[in-house]
Amino acid sequence: MTLGLDSILDHGSLGLSDEEILEIYRTMLLARKLDERMWALNRQGRVPFVVSVAGHEATQVGAAWALDPERDWSLPYYRDTAFNLALGVPARDVFLGIFAKATDPASGGRQMPNHWSDPDRHIFTHSSVIATQFPHACGIAYELARTGSDGVVCVSSGEGATSEGDWHEAMNFAGIHRLPIVFLIENNLYAISVPQAEEVAGTVADRAQGYGITGVVVDGNDVLAVYGAMAAAVERARAGEGPTLIEAKTYRYYAHTSDDDDKLYRTREEVELWRRKDPIPNLRQYLVEKRLLDAATEERIDREVEEEIARAVAEAEAAPDPTDATGRVYALPIEPSEPVTEVEEDRGTDRVNLITAINRALHEIMEAHPDTLVFGEDVADPKGGVFKATVGLTDEFGHDRAFNAPLSESLIVGVAIGLAATGAKAIPEIQFADFIHPAFDQIVSEAARIHYRSNGRWSCPIVIRTPYGGGIHGALYHSQSVEAFYAHVPGLKVVVPSTPADAKGLLWSAVEDPDPVLFLEPKKLYRLVEGPYPDGVHRVPLGRARLRRAGRDLTIIAYGTMAHFAVEAADRLAEEGLEVGVLDLRSLKPLDWPSIEAQVQTTSKVLIVHEDNEFVGYGAEIAAQIAAKAFDWLDAPIERYAAPDVPTFPYAASLEEQILPSVDGIVERARRLARY
Repeated sequence: MTLGLDSILDHGSLGLSDEEILEIYRTMLLARKLDERMWALNRQGRVPFVVSVAGHEATQVGAAWALDPERDWSLPYYRDTAFNLALGVPARDVFLGIFAKATDPASGGRQMPNHWSDPDRHIFTHSSVIATQFPHACGIAYELARTGSDGVVCVSSGEGATSEGDWHEAMNFAGIHRLPIVFLIENNLYAISVPQAEEVAGTVADRAQGYGITGVVVDGNDVLAVYGAMAAAVERARAGEGPTLIEAKTYRYYAHTSDDDDKLYRTREEVELWRRKDPIPNLRQYLVEKRLLDAATEERIDREVEEEIARAVAEAEAAPDPTDATGRVYALPIEPSEPVTEVEEDRGTDRVNLITAINRALHEIMEAHPDTLVFGEDVADPKGGVFKATVGLTDEFGHDRAFNAPLSESLIVGVAIGLAATGAKAIPEIQFADFIHPAFDQIVSEAARIHYRSNGRWSCPIVIRTPYGGGIHGALYHSQSVEAFYAHVPGLKVVVPSTPADAKGLLWSAVEDPDPVLFLEPKKLYRLVEGPYPDGVHRVPLGRARLRRAGRDLTIIAYGTMAHFAVEAADRLAEEGLEVGVLDLRSLKPLDWPSIEAQVQTTSKVLIVHEDNEFVGYGAEIAAQIAAKAFDWLDAPIERYAAPDVPTFPYAASLEEQILPSVDGIVERARRLARY
């Protein structure tokens, strides 16, 4: 619908004082002149890249003015310079980002300009990836509502982002939970060069109806209209009346960025037509008519803005250049130093299987940490997960802490990221690792990058649980091993338990770690393996392997199901007189290299076993590191045993057995290697 503002005669009707409307004008003028200075610096070759705000000032300042940065959260997009200035971000900080300086509070020179981030003002870190911020906003809004805060979340983008799945998934989630959130879409008619007619079916605001959300259209060049719409939306959200989608019709006067040539896709006549609707002269005329802006006041404001920009440029340009390209990848870097050399035995009063251990650990964690939330597809009671890992959590801790999510993996991980931003501990579940790929962007581009790109000002303590691997005749879409994809990613930690005790210890450590952790659960072992469940406090440090069996003839390096198979194979080989050590990695990233090196030095022969494909599989990295760092200790070539280069795994049991590494296969290869 089009917002009815016919009754609004002036700023006073909106509750804005004369001083406030003058400050709004000053902020819009500051944004415009800052934009002009950015373009000038770009033409001079002093800054490499510019994202223009000119034309959007009324939309951004009007929207931001309705927010309280002390309690409300913002997730602005890259064009939102005026929005951030209105929230109190100094012009100096904007220029620090443009110059990519080390003191940039937003990114420390690690990101492109306009990737906003300011924890002090509740501005959550933003990236270049389009629309990923919308699920984050939902996670933040969910936690604000759950904890009884009256805070509201504003998340913005251009109209092009509304074609992305993350936007639709977030709209759906916000509608389901009636979240205190405002979706601000700054519709400037072009997604770089693609016109609205080729990117949006229907209108943006009308899409809100499909999600049970209030949708409004407002003149984005009228700052009073935008403020009125935003203030109403914020008031509705604070009152618990749910989300609002605001489509602000506006226009950008310059190219998409300094790397774009807008003359290729729009006419000068079109640009000039929109310049007649320029929000700054329009507001200036309004102020003159209201007798709030005389010549002396206008001259003073112009002079103050010019001086502020000159100071900001000088201070930013004088700031030191960044020098550290490798720091702050992790909030808690882990570099193992002491090798594991003794066999560790599990202890505990009860013997349970792996799935029971995970369930118990989740209960203990949620009891100990009231800010922990578990969610995903089918996780809530009475189902309690397709493998029953989350049974009883909803009944014990409530539906707000253990709840079902829509069938949307990207949303699930994105919401977890938003929850973590508020300080909550999020444990999202992906039903099968095979289905994690829609969340790849959220995991790789967002969760794993947040600490690095914000120069350590934000962290992302989430634990993504997912069953993985074969052995249950689940076929090639319920049996995949995904560890190699994610162990490759800087900023992400990856762990795999193979015993009930390790499941408890690793899960506790993962939840208490400040970095994102992918917790891979070998579903073959869910009910196959039983063992002691440790009583009381039990932590397994991330980055520390476990020696499951000592040996002197060769070492099998494995993890997950293959670690269990390796122990069984070593027991059989012992009957033949071969002493085979088994090193269970447990933590794929960070990797316990000292323990691997110690085993190479002890046995001089290594068999690496994993169930993922051998080609570019995780074992290839282990083999490469051994060859590079411990070659002189080897008495035989490093051998790998893994799945062949086919999709893992076929549905028929007989076909799966041909592909999945087996105990017999491990025994055969170990014998051959021992004789080398």
